[in-house]
Amino acid sequence: MAGALPYEVSRVANKCAFAVALSLALAPLAACSLTLTAGRADLAPTLSFQDEPGGPVAFQSGQPVPTFDRQPRPSLQLDGKWRFDPERVDTALSLADRKRSLKGLTNELGRRAEALYDDSGWSTLSVPGTFNPPPDRTETGGYYRLDFLVPNQWSGRYAMLKFGAVRYIADVWLNDHYLGYHEGGDTPFALDATNALIPGVYNDLLVRVDNPEWGTRDDIVPWGLADWWNYGGIVGDVWLEALPEMSAVRADVTPHLDGADVSIVLQHRGSGSVDTALEVRLWPAQVSRGNLLNPMANSLIPADAQPLLDQNIAVGNVSGDSVFRVAAPFSIRSADLWSPSLPALYVLQVTVLSNSQGVDDLFTSFGLRQIKVDATAPKLLLNGVPIAFNGVAMHEERQLQVRSGAPGGGPLASPAEIDSILMRVVNLHADFIRVDHHPPNQMFPVLADRLGLALWEEIPLYHFSPQTFTIAMDRGVPQQMLAEMDLRDFNRPSVLFHGFANESGGGGERAGAMRALHALDHRIDGTRLTGQAMYGTDPSDPTSADLDVAAYTVYYGVLYGGRLSGSAVQTALLQAHSQYPRKPIMVLEYGHWADNPADENQQLRVFNTYYSQLSANFDTHQDGFVGAAVWWTLDDYWTQRPGLTLETFGLYRPDGAMRKAGVEASRAFAATAPSPAPPTVRSSGVAVAIVPSERHARLLPYIGYGLAVPAIALALLIFLLSRVRPRRLAW
Repeated sequence: MAGALPYEVSRVANKCAFAVALSLALAPLAACSLTLTAGRADLAPTLSFQDEPGGPVAFQSGQPVPTFDRQPRPSLQLDGKWRFDPERVDTALSLADRKRSLKGLTNELGRRAEALYDDSGWSTLSVPGTFNPPPDRTETGGYYRLDFLVPNQWSGRYAMLKFGAVRYIADVWLNDHYLGYHEGGDTPFALDATNALIPGVYNDLLVRVDNPEWGTRDDIVPWGLADWWNYGGIVGDVWLEALPEMSAVRADVTPHLDGADVSIVLQHRGSGSVDTALEVRLWPAQVSRGNLLNPMANSLIPADAQPLLDQNIAVGNVSGDSVFRVAAPFSIRSADLWSPSLPALYVLQVTVLSNSQGVDDLFTSFGLRQIKVDATAPKLLLNGVPIAFNGVAMHEERQLQVRSGAPGGGPLASPAEIDSILMRVVNLHADFIRVDHHPPNQMFPVLADRLGLALWEEIPLYHFSPQTFTIAMDRGVPQQMLAEMDLRDFNRPSVLFHGFANESGGGGERAGAMRALHALDHRIDGTRLTGQAMYGTDPSDPTSADLDVAAYTVYYGVLYGGRLSGSAVQTALLQAHSQYPRKPIMVLEYGHWADNPADENQQLRVFNTYYSQLSANFDTHQDGFVGAAVWWTLDDYWTQRPGLTLETFGLYRPDGAMRKAGVEASRAFAATAPSPAPPTVRSSGVAVAIVPSERHARLLPYIGYGLAVPAIALALLIFLLSRVRPRRLAW
């Protein structure tokens, strides 16, 4: 067509926000934030950290941030068919401080949250799901409504309403009572439903969802120029949990190679007082096809298992409203360490005793592992052993049912759907996934734990500019997204890396944001390595100086122009290594589209050209420095890029058949990957509780012994020397 961009140039524009199509310089990206927001958002983050007895605790919407692992508590699963009323809601109200905007939101809501409101004329939508499946780009918001029966047995209990994810802004009413709001479309949140819940009758839950169109504002995350489908709606699970007045909120396990630090957050609500204790048990775990998809951690405990650790911790009398942490560290001998070759897991059980009666149980699975950078060389060490990952990137999207050769579309919504995608990774002999540009469904890392697939998770600071970095960081949205991702996946051993940005511009603003996010990540967690995906067009980009690894996206001879050649790839790798001589280089993207047979042949050439150079520099070699080679992408995916609807970078076609590059990748990965995981792993070990009081009580005698013995020996030596008379010479 006359005047149309050549196909390759349109791909360049699609990948690099149109600026790279005109110039390889990154400078134009600094001006990519073209949309000025009328009325800057001032909606405050809902998550913060508070100093409580035992250590800092994350709070959100007035309550300590709970575990989102499924628990064997009384619960109501609220997934399924909901009523939906599509409406282009007022985004100015959505992003305004609720002290000012709640009245306007209530007026806009009308009578929709009332118990007797007739919603029979509304359409029905599946939750989890989306209100704008591709190719529909029209819906950006609306109201979800569900009526559900609450059992009489919930009387006298506290209730938490949990959402896996709502994209992008959610406001929630229960029985016409406003519970709160949340911004950020990919991470979970919980709201206290106690005062609004009515046991014994049908309750009415109303969720207002606003998913602003990308490119219309520069104060949301992501703000625009994003190369995937912007699925709006309730995209994660929804459920209610009933809790006693004394409960376990969460249990955070910080792994070591010889044990773990366990920090348990407890909450007491009400005016009474209880004598409280904890039973902490450590169980072996065994994953099979029978329990792989079960979200409950206790389903991994073998029927004939005995606890590896059984510890009683006396907490004492607890009264009034209070939140506090209790430490329960343990050491373990002959432990099985988690790795892609041996995905060994353990299960922690915390039982809360009130007045000697068990009132609450919390279960979580975890793995013992350590990922770090070698202090003497630019190498990744997993459990002390050098490792280089064969990886694939993906957008978390349903592939089946295929529609006219395109993916089915919609967010992955069930463990079975996630498993079907992960099995594609397993069949490629890959051991590493860059899982989307935003946090995935919460079951994704759970299943990755069990299958032995390492993950790079990231927050959606995608194609950010100096302006949008400043706006987002000043609002605190990236910080909240990172904290929520960290807290949700704290116990997931598969999550080895946290990514903070993708292909973004700016110098000082980006470096400052990376520094701040790295510091926050290490304060919350500290067991993962940090990085960002920098443009390969500038291997000397200095903005990863304060991060743990140096990561790039590279498209020489593909999107950057020039001839496809191994020497160009090798030159870029050496330049990146020169810029970061002590950091592993992580190549997070290389690839080519496959729209037709000719493209498929070129895709194969791109794989062979790149992989031969990357694998030759893997950090498992003597002088290697490449820690990961990640193909873009595992599957084809829908995109909202102007002028495009489908990206065909996948090693697989949507129907599950491998393309030529996929067949070759499977062969090459199998040749360089570590040994595959066995069909089943049952963890073992000998665990011993580390009792702080005993440890501290023994510390002073040890110190005294260590000082006294040398002092006594020295005094004795001086005394003996003083008694010895000097010997005269014989002459």
